[in-house]
Amino acid sequence: MVNPILGLVRHGLQRWLRSQCESVDHLHLELEGMPEGLLQGRLEAACLQARGIVWGALRFHQAIITCRHLHLNLDRLRPGQPIPLVGPLVVRLELWCSAADLQHMVLGEGEGEIPMGVALLAHFRGLAPGDCRGWRLEMTGAGLRLLPPAHQTQIPPLLLQLRAVDHGITVHGEEAPDRPATIPLDPAIRIHDLKITPHPQHLRLRGEAWVTP
Repeated sequence: MVNPILGLVRHGLQRWLRSQCESVDHLHLELEGMPEGLLQGRLEAACLQARGIVWGALRFHQAIITCRHLHLNLDRLRPGQPIPLVGPLVVRLELWCSAADLQHMVLGEGEGEIPMGVALLAHFRGLAPGDCRGWRLEMTGAGLRLLPPAHQTQIPPLLLQLRAVDHGITVHGEEAPDRPATIPLDPAIRIHDLKITPHPQHLRLRGEAWVTP
């Protein structure tokens, strides 16, 4: 039987987490804690599982986020506000992105363009921003393939491979393997493992983040 105080805290946190996302298809939160610490926001462990997440410019097919020894100021828990931590926290991350998710984050939608895709196409192909519209992204076992618009038949696809580095992701182009580009991440985020899973095909990232109040 779920402790009623734990259930109350979980319900409040789930509502708060949903308020942080533009949309989320599924969200489930599991908490562990002792009754005497729950009303003060002290939790032994927390595990969040979510699918279909849209958070600003980011999209994820699935996410599993876990942490231990979590201390929150429940009086300051407000929709749309940062999580009210009392002390720093190490969060373990496992994220999955579909090709559609990456299309949105790297190249934008339709005729739109976003800085990451423009920077990659400029770095590997020397394209001007106006020539980066309409590119599409496919995921393969060998990496990511960027496809030019249908009317640009003279331009071949661009095959990219991703590798995790300390606080970023290096992107290696098939045509310039010794001249990679780097996608920087927040210094508090470290990616330990990055690969494409076969069935179903997703880009999976595993790492951790150092979160401070």
